[in-house]
Amino acid sequence: MLDIIDFWKKQTDIWNETEKCGLCFEFSAPLVSSQINIVQEETCCVNIFLTDVKFREEKVFNPVTGLITSKKCIWNFSLYALIKENLGTNNYNEIKGHPVDEGKWNTIFYPLINCLGCDNLLDLCEIIGKQIQVSQNGDAQLIHNYLDENYNGWKVNYQFSEIT
Repeated sequence: MLDIIDFWKKQTDIWNETEKCGLCFEFSAPLVSSQINIVQEETCCVNIFLTDVKFREEKVFNPVTGLITSKKCIWNFSLYALIKENLGTNNYNEIKGHPVDEGKWNTIFYPLINCLGCDNLLDLCEIIGKQIQVSQNGDAQLIHNYLDENYNGWKVNYQFSEIT
């Protein structure tokens, strides 16, 4: 059975080894969003947090015999990609006299979209050893000045389907 935490730890390690997008990444699995607040970080990398893990089994039955013809284990979870930033930093151009290129859109939000967004390829076969169907389960949500550490970035809801 798929170990979702192990997968994301290994995926984050690969991103670090390849210096994906010129960034560094630090993985943690607080499992619930309230626990993100107590994660102790060692570096100022992009923080990858795994939360809201759920799974279910779907069975397909033969309509004539009633026998099971296939099964899927479906995992749903949220993945946060967050960077700490000062509260007073512009998102774009709210406070005049500060260059737009110093705002969070150009330093955090847009770079993370380019690095981890729609065209992001995961190393599923290399890590898991078999094909897993992956889909975003809903929209990616912008995260702004989140929790005590003033995290900024994205929360993406994923779905992995594993045929068993």
